[in-house]
Amino acid sequence: MKFFRIAATTVAIALAATACGGDGGDDEGGGTAPAKLSVWMMGEGTPEQTTFLDGVEAEFRTKHPNTDVVIKYVPWPQVATTFQKAIAGGEGPDVTEIGNTDVQSHIEHSNLADISDEFAGWADAAALNKAAVANDQGGGKTYAVPWYGGVRGVWHRTDWFRELNIQAPKTWAELAAAAKKIQDAKKVPGFGAPSDQTNGIMSFIWGNGGEVAVKEGAKWVGKLDQPQAREAVDFYAGLVTKDKVAPEKYIGKNELQGPQQDFALGKLGMYIDGSWALKEMKKVSAKDADKWGVFPIPTKTGGNAPVMAGGSDLAVWKSSKSKGVAFDYITVLNNKTNAQKWADYSGFSSMFTDVKFTDPKLAVFTSIASNTKMPPLSTGWADFEQTKKVIPNAVKAVMQGKPSDAELKRANDQANELLNP
Repeated sequence: MKFFRIAATTVAIALAATACGGDGGDDEGGGTAPAKLSVWMMGEGTPEQTTFLDGVEAEFRTKHPNTDVVIKYVPWPQVATTFQKAIAGGEGPDVTEIGNTDVQSHIEHSNLADISDEFAGWADAAALNKAAVANDQGGGKTYAVPWYGGVRGVWHRTDWFRELNIQAPKTWAELAAAAKKIQDAKKVPGFGAPSDQTNGIMSFIWGNGGEVAVKEGAKWVGKLDQPQAREAVDFYAGLVTKDKVAPEKYIGKNELQGPQQDFALGKLGMYIDGSWALKEMKKVSAKDADKWGVFPIPTKTGGNAPVMAGGSDLAVWKSSKSKGVAFDYITVLNNKTNAQKWADYSGFSSMFTDVKFTDPKLAVFTSIASNTKMPPLSTGWADFEQTKKVIPNAVKAVMQGKPSDAELKRANDQANELLNP
């Protein structure tokens, strides 16, 4: 297996381009396997990931012994320009990892191969999360395979819950009460509510029966100005401004900019983060790791709120001349055995509903992942979520004392514009 980084020399890029498209093979579902199969992975890559992918290649080559798998890591900040170059210059891979919120944009721009037949013939596909599969489809066809998802829950101190006789909150009122009880007893903020947390805030909106936007005919229509969304934002922001169980220092921040570290150090009662946080928090301090636990984000009236499954999918690039072999690689990379290994290594949930984390502390995330909901499947979602930070900006303003009616009306206007590019 060979590894390239996108920032490498033009020689490396040329080699990658040579590898593109199967390098001499033309299987289209049954012909000669290519000499090389180009695979793009997002991120920097780690020695552990390389070891994992070496194992995947070894398994893949039992079926295609003459095909060399060429891995190229694409750092996330360079993803957009790398794909643009692939589209413009034909430097695309055979197989690529894609952020799941970008899939619909790639489908709309015809960058991905139609893998409907291959997907339909793959027995394991039936166990994949249905909402995630829907995100990979368009016009009745399938263009990608869900790989892993990052769902969030509420991290808390189990020893403090036992000592203070707190049960896992099932309602918003119970959540605020638990935070107050911890705050009073332990003299640390009860809850971390950063304003830059689109995913977590959306769970409160969804858990109250609200929506960010819904498709009406051919258009996305914003719903952030509706009572359900406004009530959810008022509750979340009110943890800072009204209940005063969440500190103001996280306004304008996300879970990584304070809450994660504070919780690991025993300076925060609860906060919202994903399964991957366990590994990161242990790097900060593993002293109390055996006392950390997770419960699902509650709804207003009782139950588990839907969570957004951010994460990555796997696709065959449209220009690949080895579509069948490329799909074979996907089915090895994401068979249930390797999905289990990847979940345990990465801390991200498998998108198979029957693949669970080995670490029992993370098992709850598998349950949480069974109640996922996708954001509006619009090509403008990335702009709405990342570039403009529409929801974080609205929540930040409310936490700073602005009226939620006006802020959410403004956010809704942005939704109507950005989600209909």
